Amino acid sequence: MNQINGDRPILFESNSQHSDDFSLSQMVDLIADTFGIHIKPHYQNILKKNLLNRIRALGLCSLNDYYQFLVARNQLVPGATEWQELISLLTVTETYFFRDQGQMSLLKNQLLPELIERKRELSLTQCNPANEEFYRPTLRLWSAGCSTGEEAYSLAILVKELIPDNQTWNILILGTDINQPALALAQQGIYSDWSFRTTTPEIKNRYFHSHKQGWKIDPGIQAMVKFQPGNLMQDNFPAYASRIHDFDLIICRNVFIYFDFNAIAQVIDKFYCSLTPGGFLLTGHTELHGQKTEPFQVKNFPQSTVYQRHSSLNEQSKVLNTITPAAIESRETEIFSPSLPSLETGLDVSANTQTLLDAAKKSLIQEAYADVIQIAQQLIALAPQGFQAYCLMAEAYANFGDYSQANQACQQALQINPLAIEPYHLLAQIAEEQGDRDSAKLFLKRIIYLAPNSVTAHLELGSIYEREGNEKQAQKTWRSLLEILQNLPQQAIDSHNQQTTAELKAHVLKHLNSTSYEP
Repeated sequence: MNQINGDRPILFESNSQHSDDFSLSQMVDLIADTFGIHIKPHYQNILKKNLLNRIRALGLCSLNDYYQFLVARNQLVPGATEWQELISLLTVTETYFFRDQGQMSLLKNQLLPELIERKRELSLTQCNPANEEFYRPTLRLWSAGCSTGEEAYSLAILVKELIPDNQTWNILILGTDINQPALALAQQGIYSDWSFRTTTPEIKNRYFHSHKQGWKIDPGIQAMVKFQPGNLMQDNFPAYASRIHDFDLIICRNVFIYFDFNAIAQVIDKFYCSLTPGGFLLTGHTELHGQKTEPFQVKNFPQSTVYQRHSSLNEQSKVLNTITPAAIESRETEIFSPSLPSLETGLDVSANTQTLLDAAKKSLIQEAYADVIQIAQQLIALAPQGFQAYCLMAEAYANFGDYSQANQACQQALQINPLAIEPYHLLAQIAEEQGDRDSAKLFLKRIIYLAPNSVTAHLELGSIYEREGNEKQAQKTWRSLLEILQNLPQQAIDSHNQQTTAELKAHVLKHLNSTSYEP
């Protein structure tokens, strides 16, 4: 594991004789802000000595020059050369397969079986016996701070052992780390004997084969795991673009031991929001000591403490990220309920499109979301540029709790009609549900830009500002909304909120009065 995302600090040489007018504390602060790493006082002189090697290599004169060099390149792009050099000074990639036998036993015998059974049951509840439609259960696991990949591959082996029919599942096992050379080794999947020091011969022989450089992971196991760069401190997540969302299990072991207290708090808050309801967080022993873990349900087992996100009270949230219809993985494979309208050769395309749209809207009202998705897929096959089909599909997926698919459908709709506001409404709702207020505000502002008189967008934006305690922006938004409402008929009804203009005005004035607004 890395020190940044892993194990222990590398020991630096001591007794630097180089004098420098730059305060070392600023360099320590930069490392803390960038990586979350707190360099303790007794390591700081050693750190300075090692940084001098980089200063000489770059032809610089002082720590101050090096600091400015880093700040000037403070894009924190994962591939930035000098940042990677600095990371290599601060990280140790020492790890091995099935590390911490107690936690691995807990995963194998309790946590993973509980998740697997839960996901199987949820997928079965979504099956439609009338047309034999099958929903593939989904399992999403994240090794945060994966170093050279042994932990992520260990998870894949456990999943393979526990789910013999794993090909019928949608499984993501993701490994992230800030150290790109370590990730490159993880992607190669070749390991020395030292990585197997607690691995049974049976597992080693079953999932690895001899290689000239050591042992290479079985291609089937290797294909189950995806690796990508990640900075737990700097990255914003949940994030759909990077697949960091809706995890059933997050493992972040021996990562926080060198993070400062506030950095740990920030990261575990992001972890909580990145878990699906009922999902588990597993850390190294005592790493969260003293932290506020109230959002989690803390479970103490003989092998380890586990932090579980509370299950949502909303029935729709209970199926979060568990169902992906096999019937809509490919446009070439379409399974339709007998009650759904079908296309017949020679019929008027426009008439069929309207018939299908009406059927999809009716199914949405009836909360028959699987039918909505099926009809939308048929519509897209008939008319690939069907904006409304993608919107209906997005709403159905969102109601299922499959926010990743909903987000994708919204983006496809926006590609067809970039000036439409409907997808942005849904994207804002999803962002709020995921706790990403900044994204929600951005989507709402786009709506207001495209439709300045949007009552709903102003209402939701003002509410977010108020919840954040941003009184100035909340007042500004409420005033704009009041001005819009004053130009509408008193009995006009907002379709999103089902309130009359008069009711909404009273609601807005109440908020303005509570913030000392004077009309």
